[in-house]
Amino acid sequence: MTGTDQAMADGVRRKISLRLIPLLIVIYILAHLDRVNVSFAALTMNEDLGFSNAVYGLGAGLFFFGYFLFEVPANKLLERVGARRLIGSIMLIWGAVSAAMAAITSPTQFYVMRFVLGVAESGLYPGIILYLTYWFRSADRATAIGQFALALAVAGLLGSPLSGAIMDNMNGLAGLAGWKWLFIVEGLPTVLLGLVVLMTLPDRPAEARWLAADERRWIEGALAADRAAAPAVAHGTLRQMFHPTVLLLGLAYFMFLGAFTGVIFWAPKLAHALDAQMSATAVGWLVGAPYLLFGAALILWGRHSDRTAERHWHVSLGALVAAAGYVGMAYSSTTGQLLMAMFVALLGAGAAFSCFWGLVTATIPPAMAAVGIAVVNSAGALGAFVTVSALGRLLELTHSYRPGVLLFSGAAVLAAVAVQMVPRPRLRPAQALAG
Repeated sequence: MTGTDQAMADGVRRKISLRLIPLLIVIYILAHLDRVNVSFAALTMNEDLGFSNAVYGLGAGLFFFGYFLFEVPANKLLERVGARRLIGSIMLIWGAVSAAMAAITSPTQFYVMRFVLGVAESGLYPGIILYLTYWFRSADRATAIGQFALALAVAGLLGSPLSGAIMDNMNGLAGLAGWKWLFIVEGLPTVLLGLVVLMTLPDRPAEARWLAADERRWIEGALAADRAAAPAVAHGTLRQMFHPTVLLLGLAYFMFLGAFTGVIFWAPKLAHALDAQMSATAVGWLVGAPYLLFGAALILWGRHSDRTAERHWHVSLGALVAAAGYVGMAYSSTTGQLLMAMFVALLGAGAAFSCFWGLVTATIPPAMAAVGIAVVNSAGALGAFVTVSALGRLLELTHSYRPGVLLFSGAAVLAAVAVQMVPRPRLRPAQALAG
């Protein structure tokens, strides 16, 4: 690549990142809050409504079962209708459903609403990953995805204390419990931003008026070169869904996301179990602080992966560090020990997350990206359903968090192994020149 081409590549990548990544981060922060705020609501909601740990675990997990069932159709729909219409529309739906969670009174209502919320959100994350492939070359995607994934870090770092503060400070306002206000306050902004997305989000570079004409031509050409350099794939949705690479990546994500999500959904209750006198706000800060390392790992490890053009070991090493952190969480007897273990766990999880989707988009050919990405993320959603609900059941049987958290650790180790089994992509000459 000549100096002129490199300058064009750097300038276009920077301009696209500045225009799209912040909005996508805000969208996913709201999505993350709307799916995870139930973990804080459970600190008082469970007692108010008479929910057992098993009821909470199943209800929290059913979100991911709905997500799992509808993810592939949602990603196929995105290819047909475009990101603007799909993402904007589902934001209106899931924001309204999240706010309506304040009205639940029974386990059945809890199960139904969580399932519907999962269905509504099913097209978001894989849709955004697919959307990024329309704007960033394969050589730049780990960095771009790592930047987008900062939404997880920001949502955890700020969202956890925010959720706790809403619970503590709005409890009793207008006669509503704090957990009811939590759902309302964090659900309605999603509806408002959904309207903004419907009006402003461009589907592809050709529609981006903020790119100059030569910049649009360059990025479209570079992306076309990426697609041309990819190996041919079998046609047909079913054959793409059961492609060996897709299945291996799906297995890895089933294990990895299952473990990570289990920690997210149970960490507030685990902290509260170690110190029942902690306020919801204090629990929020304890659970949120480790996301500082999560965010740092997302950026720095993703950039290192892009510079070295290596994905597999970057993901596996991160997953193994996370597994070590989960072991520490399982054996924590104080909130201080839990905090230190969570720092290790989220450092590893952030490192693995930063490179995993770069690995996915590098090893799944573009012609099957929509189906492949959705299948992989669906497998992760199924893993999350299994682990979140399983810990609730184990807690009922053993009266201890340790077996469930050790289960998370074992799953992260298996994820690291599965990633190493994913075939390494071979670059063709056109692809090497495009990079």
